[in-house]
Amino acid sequence: MNQKKKLGFFIIGLLLFLPSIKISPAQESYVGVQEGDKYLWRFGLHKINWGGYFSDQLEIILDNLWPLGDFALIGAYTEWYWIPVEPPQTYWPFNITAMGPELTSSILSPFDNTTITSMPVYAEAGWQLSYAPDYNSYYNGTWYIVNDTSSFLRQTLNLTLAFSPYGIMSVPLAPKTINWTLFVTEFLEVMNSRGGLYKNTSATAKSNGYSLNVPPWGYENNSAAIDINVKYDSKGLLTEYEFLYGGKLLVNYWLGRSDTIALGDMLTIIFGAGFIIVIALVVFIMRWVLKHNN
Repeated sequence: MNQKKKLGFFIIGLLLFLPSIKISPAQESYVGVQEGDKYLWRFGLHKINWGGYFSDQLEIILDNLWPLGDFALIGAYTEWYWIPVEPPQTYWPFNITAMGPELTSSILSPFDNTTITSMPVYAEAGWQLSYAPDYNSYYNGTWYIVNDTSSFLRQTLNLTLAFSPYGIMSVPLAPKTINWTLFVTEFLEVMNSRGGLYKNTSATAKSNGYSLNVPPWGYENNSAAIDINVKYDSKGLLTEYEFLYGGKLLVNYWLGRSDTIALGDMLTIIFGAGFIIVIALVVFIMRWVLKHNN
């Protein structure tokens, strides 16, 4: 076998082998994040728009229908209204330190004792104030990525958590395989089964999340419409949360660019660059061999 044929077989084998290289840690099919990923959310309180909320005493009906205690919508206002800056008032980092093994247990107890399959995500989280770093706070916690659409609806406590930014902060990771149409369908079934004012809560599935709407007087004392918009990306990351009253934005919570590239993205960049370098090297070797054999 001459040198040209040997070189040809070598190159073909190399090109066939490269795509099979896997450098990312093994993940369950519904998990879109991994150890080393770093994210940074922003929180915005739009104080000028809260007049209608207070005049209608909206917190009373929300507390009756969607009880969240200290994590209610009004809690977000009372904790941040004193901040003398425009939105975003705070930043919320989320740095994944480890991924646990898949487990099946009652992770929502005591609110829901349903057995759910999920993957634990261990992360350092907290909040930051750029103008007052002495008040920054960090803690280590455990979050869970559940493995299917129905389980994620349960994890949101049938969207009770969607009625406050503090609630939605506790479910920043959805399964990347979620079916939003099914999610909304199951939610509306729950609302219809509860009856009463709950039936006045409508929902719309989006390609990347959902929206909720309550028409004026749908909750008896809301003189204006309530609108909630929630979005997740293809990795299952919460990217945007909005709560509007009468078309005016009260609070929002959104994912911004972190100063650190997520590990998965970094590995993709490194692998892609390495692949290009190898191809360039192979082409160079081919040209050199052909030149010196002619």
